[in-house]
Amino acid sequence: MFNANWLVYSLISLFTWGLWGFFGKVASRSISGEGLVLVSSIGWAATFPILFTVFRSHLRPSLGSGDLAWGVLAGAAGSLGMLFFYFALERGEASRVVAITAAYPLITALCAFFLLGEQFSLSKVIGLVFALIGIVILSR
Repeated sequence: MFNANWLVYSLISLFTWGLWGFFGKVASRSISGEGLVLVSSIGWAATFPILFTVFRSHLRPSLGSGDLAWGVLAGAAGSLGMLFFYFALERGEASRVVAITAAYPLITALCAFFLLGEQFSLSKVIGLVFALIGIVILSR
């Protein structure tokens, strides 16, 4: 099960994140964005013991590398993103909010290009431009 290729994992992530957006929108009918962050954290906390048990052998950060700090920053950024995602869901249409926030790879790609030196191919640039166009169209 854990040896699937990147596409299988990507599609599972696509499906579960799609449910995350849908469930969040339904919950936002009676729970504020702030409350949703707290309530959804219960769901995360409930899965943590299982994930820790199954994957703890993979937790081997090199304390001198700074990667542990990057991992903590990733968690903090994800939590803040979730907070503002729920604020947006509370105030907007799920179809727009989810589609716009799903363009987050734009930020990742730009950071990877400027800070990690990853290269952009023509197809990546075209894809990123289409994502920007999608944001503009959906925000109207």
